[in-house]
Amino acid sequence: MDEARVKAFRALKPPCVQLSQVALRYKGKKATTNEMIKSLEILQETLEAIGSREHALDSKLADYIFFPLSHIFRDSKDLPVRAVEVALQCLQIIISQGWRSQLSSELGKQLLILLCFLAGGSATDTKVIDVHEELSAAAFECINSLFHASNGAGLGANSVDSKDIPILGHTVTVMLDGITDGPSASLRLSALNALDSLINGIRDEEALQGVFPGIVSSLAKVLSSKSGSKPSYKILNTSLRILTNIVCKVINDSRVGASSNAQLRAVVAAKSNKDETRSWATATSAQITMALANVMPLRHHGKSEVREALMQLCTSFIQKCRTSLSQSIPMLTETLVVLCSHSHDPATLFNLGSIFANDSGLCDIIQSSLHDWIVALPRVMQSNDDTKKKRTIEQISTAFKLLESHDLSLDVLNDSMIVSLRASVSAAIQASTRALPISESSLEVSQLIQSANTASKSATVFPPVLFRESSNLSTMAGLQMLAAQLQDTSMSTALQQDIVNTLRTTSGEDQLAGLWLSLQLLNHASAESAVVDQYLNLPPGQDSQDILLDDVYSFSLDVLSKSVFDDEERWKLHALALEAVGLQARNQKEDFRPELVDALYPILERLGSNNAVLQQHAITCLNTVSTACDYTNSASLIIDNADYLVNAVALKLNTFDISPQAPQVLVMMVRLCGPALIPYLDDLVESIFSILACYHGYPKLVELLFSVLNAIVEESAKSFTRAIESSTDTTTRPQVYKPPTIVDLASILRSNSQHANHPLSPPPSPPPPRSSKQPLSQKDFKPLEASEEHPEDPADPPAAAPSKTHTLLISIINLTPSHLTTPSPPLRTHILNLLTTAFPVLASNTDTFLPIVAQLFPSIVARLYDHEAYTTLAAANALAMLCECAGDFLCNRVEAEWHRLQGLYKMVEDEMTEEARIHNKERGRGPKGMKWKVWDAVIRLLVTTVKDVGVNEDMEDGLFEMLGSLSGEREDVRTMLEGLNADALWLVEEKARRKSGGEKLVQPEGIEGWDFGDVDL
Repeated sequence: MDEARVKAFRALKPPCVQLSQVALRYKGKKATTNEMIKSLEILQETLEAIGSREHALDSKLADYIFFPLSHIFRDSKDLPVRAVEVALQCLQIIISQGWRSQLSSELGKQLLILLCFLAGGSATDTKVIDVHEELSAAAFECINSLFHASNGAGLGANSVDSKDIPILGHTVTVMLDGITDGPSASLRLSALNALDSLINGIRDEEALQGVFPGIVSSLAKVLSSKSGSKPSYKILNTSLRILTNIVCKVINDSRVGASSNAQLRAVVAAKSNKDETRSWATATSAQITMALANVMPLRHHGKSEVREALMQLCTSFIQKCRTSLSQSIPMLTETLVVLCSHSHDPATLFNLGSIFANDSGLCDIIQSSLHDWIVALPRVMQSNDDTKKKRTIEQISTAFKLLESHDLSLDVLNDSMIVSLRASVSAAIQASTRALPISESSLEVSQLIQSANTASKSATVFPPVLFRESSNLSTMAGLQMLAAQLQDTSMSTALQQDIVNTLRTTSGEDQLAGLWLSLQLLNHASAESAVVDQYLNLPPGQDSQDILLDDVYSFSLDVLSKSVFDDEERWKLHALALEAVGLQARNQKEDFRPELVDALYPILERLGSNNAVLQQHAITCLNTVSTACDYTNSASLIIDNADYLVNAVALKLNTFDISPQAPQVLVMMVRLCGPALIPYLDDLVESIFSILACYHGYPKLVELLFSVLNAIVEESAKSFTRAIESSTDTTTRPQVYKPPTIVDLASILRSNSQHANHPLSPPPSPPPPRSSKQPLSQKDFKPLEASEEHPEDPADPPAAAPSKTHTLLISIINLTPSHLTTPSPPLRTHILNLLTTAFPVLASNTDTFLPIVAQLFPSIVARLYDHEAYTTLAAANALAMLCECAGDFLCNRVEAEWHRLQGLYKMVEDEMTEEARIHNKERGRGPKGMKWKVWDAVIRLLVTTVKDVGVNEDMEDGLFEMLGSLSGEREDVRTMLEGLNADALWLVEEKARRKSGGEKLVQPEGIEGWDFGDVDL
């Protein structure tokens, strides 16, 4: 060890000597400030290198080093700040590693005075404005080391000398000025660390008592949220730790004689003036309470370190200052509960519970605070501060946990909790409804079908209804957590019963809040019951939870029985009612199947809602019920209960309920179930016919009902598609004459030459004549048969009776002619599309189809000349399909309509040309317009007419005139014209070639016996 110190001395001697010489020369103005700073930095580097070795410095070396430094401190006013700062850094090293506890009391006081001067000025200055930040921070670090290493800088005796009190007071003042008015966070933190070391180093509690008010006041100012600048969390953390330390040191129960321990009271009485200390503590307690009131808002600070420091403060004050700070105990206890609600560490709640375990007074305080929070909860929920809502709910939850852990009765809170909880949810609903409007449904039928048939786990989770905004999700989660917690308390049954009983007597937000709360409480109970059922096979029975759930389910069915549910005031209640149905289904499982008679139709009815959230709830409820009742998917559920649903829809239609829900449900059913449901709908279609007959003047209603019929036709067509493809086409079509070629004639002659000349076989010989005397036997008699001259044709087999679905389609199609004249263009188009879908299905039975063709042809043709382009397009498609299915049965009708069809083509061609011209002029080449689509549909109609119906010679000429110019553009037109008359097509194409500048055909020459005339085109 001596060798290490010798090495240290040898290393320190040159820089110390150099610094002394430079300081003397600088005083004589023979050295520059840069030389001074450089010498100090060399000494600092040497000290840091030596200080890294253990026990390399001692008090003697510290005295040796301090000698040249004293020159710097003596002339500090004339030296640059950097020089004094480096000198302070050197001083800090020799204090902490050189002098340590061997520093003399007098030198410690002198150093303290020096450092306070450098940090904040002399004791006579009220405020030093030009204090340098780095210099002050270095001075405070030295003070910190001074109180740590030495005996309280000479003030650490059990009793501070009265002549040293001004030094202590000035030191504290400088520190507090640095804490409250420091220009930077690092300076303020250095001052706080120095103050912490001072409080720990001063053992004279009477001396600390003198500076106690100033310290508490300054710390409260720093910790107060009303302070000007927002301090860093490190400053707050250190300030809280210092405040905890000094209060527990100066005003603890054992010191002021308020402890319950008799021996401690005796010691205090012997050491101090008990009455003076207690009176001072009483007067100070009120001031501390006021200061703490400004500190307690830190319980909501964002940093966990600050909250933990505040929790330590509250815990220490309650444990050590229970009597002396009795006025602050309620505030401290409440803050502890709030801090515990912010903590995610389970040990925090356990430790807090151990503090309250043996103190019933603290439990009473918690119970009182809990009552206040419960009463204030509705008012908090009316505000827009979501953070405050979340905090209040968490505080209530934490207080409940603390009181439950001590088996305290909460019956006194039952009534206030029931009223306040429902009012809070109602207030939260009122506050949230202003934030988000109803969203319109964007789901198509195909998406609904896909969603309804997806019985995955995610498809059975209901989305939020009341608190859908992202800002309100924390509020909803908090209320759900609180409801789940209440479910586990003794007040749960009374709470649920009261809420359920008020469902039918309240309205508006109160009713909505009651139903939502009931579902939260029952959901939690149902989940717990499911967990128990996994491990225990309990006998079946009905407990209070089942009875309450039955009441909620009954109320929900009453709500769902009403058809008005899309308005802002009702849809949320209907969505929650769907959740109740799903909860009952999950609870009863397969036993819920009989309830489908009443519950299934209202669920499907909400599938037709325009509200996206309500529609999604209906899909989720349908999935939940199908899963609970052990169906494969939603479609199998609907098919298995089709009779219930058909009866429900029929009841609506038979009572002439013209609301849109029943037809929408029927469309959904048909889409979900497909062809399997069609045979059940014959009576229901008759009801639709009756409504159409009575309300045919309401286009929207008629269009909605025809959407049902269209769905029936489309699903029926799916079932007939395979049968149509495998059946034989019985439609008669025109036979196109093809003159025989040389190859055909040669084939015929070759076939005839191969036949042999076979002689006719002789006729059978007649039987020998019988004698007239021989009697006739039974064999001689033959039954009377038909004459060979007039044989009868074999009888046709009886036609198979049409299926039920086929008959239903016929009745639907027979209804359409009277509605094709409706003033609604969309409905006319809708009906024409329906006919296009139905014709291929009906054509399989010509006996029933041809009369329909004769009936519909005039109505469809009339729509070809409609003023709406998309109606004309639909009519052309329908008529083309009719021609394809009916064949030459329409020959005479098409011939009679031919001149009008020619005029129609000319009109649509002109409109298409004009549309193309305008479009190309404005936008250039682009997608085809509606006029082009109509023109294309008319061309396809003409092509189908020629191919399937047939045309005469006059009509043939008109076709070449209309479509001949398109033979080079459209393959279907060229094929049709070529099959009709290839020579005429050649003439048309040759004429077009001549017009476009082609050369005239050259007459063949040199063929003997042949003359060719001129072709005049």
